Amino acid sequence: MISRQKRFSIYFIIAILLFVTYLFRETDQEISLPKLGTIPEFEFTDSEDNLISRNDLKGKVWVADFIFTTCTMACPVMTGNMNLIHKAYKDDDQVRIVSISVYPEYDTPEVLKEYASRYNANTDRWHFLTGPEQNVKDVIKNGFKMGDYEDIIFHSEKFALIDQNGNIRGYYNGMKSEDVKTLKKDITILLKQG
Repeated sequence: MISRQKRFSIYFIIAILLFVTYLFRETDQEISLPKLGTIPEFEFTDSEDNLISRNDLKGKVWVADFIFTTCTMACPVMTGNMNLIHKAYKDDDQVRIVSISVYPEYDTPEVLKEYASRYNANTDRWHFLTGPEQNVKDVIKNGFKMGDYEDIIFHSEKFALIDQNGNIRGYYNGMKSEDVKTLKKDITILLKQG
């Protein structure tokens, strides 16, 4: 018969082993964010009339989406959810937000500047970008691989998470708060790995 003290010791050792296994499992999950593609070079104009390229985002973890300022359906919800990400990382210089207009004929830098002000966006960290329609199509098709390549106004409702090297590490439904929570966790994972 096993004494009470030995039984307690065995349970204690099992508990420690389970805890260590859990920690290793969590660490493995952190490392295993997939690489889903690479963002090609691009250059767009932001709401402050500055040119922003992929190179300007090198070394940063960033989240991107496609919107347009006159959209009344998905875009306000997406931008509201993107603002939650922006606020959560507003003091972290390693995180950027990128919203690319799919209606560049209308969404000039001036229009984007007014739109950004509605969300109290720090446009040094949240870039609202516009550029020639063909360039937007190219980056959607050859980089993000989300949305309608031909008629870009039918944009995706997804957010894309991009790592410090320009690799896509995840897609998230920009309309769902549960996906936004997961996105925040994954941003933190990439920041720790950076």
